[in-house]
Amino acid sequence: MTFLPDVVEGLARLLDEHGVGTYRPDGVYAASETAITDTVMPEAPDRAIVLTAYPIDESAALTDTVLAVQVRTRAGPDPREVAALDDAVFAALHASGRLTLGTARITLIYRFSAGSLGADANGRQERTSNYRVRANRPHPHLD
Repeated sequence: MTFLPDVVEGLARLLDEHGVGTYRPDGVYAASETAITDTVMPEAPDRAIVLTAYPIDESAALTDTVLAVQVRTRAGPDPREVAALDDAVFAALHASGRLTLGTARITLIYRFSAGSLGADANGRQERTSNYRVRANRPHPHLD
């Protein structure tokens, strides 16, 4: 695997371990589950958590890096349901760190913004929360 997929898969597994949702790399979920996926929002089930990681700041001399991870959540038509799901993600991720996720050594994760996205075409409410991830990214030319 590579660095960004390691971060996303590691965070997905962490959320699964905390009981926030279910992560399956094959992407097959029952209607009653909360799916955790990489980058793409699935059509089903109704409840979903989508993780998308992207670089924010890279060092020219060190392996230190800062990523952002967008956590997009979706639930039923009641906005309180998606807010509760977003809160569960926050409880699992915010102020965490000292994790090794594949090739990524994470030192700190914290949320820096969040907001409602409104309803999707099927009336399911969505939210987004954005997290900063401080990490060490292996690189053959950096210390």
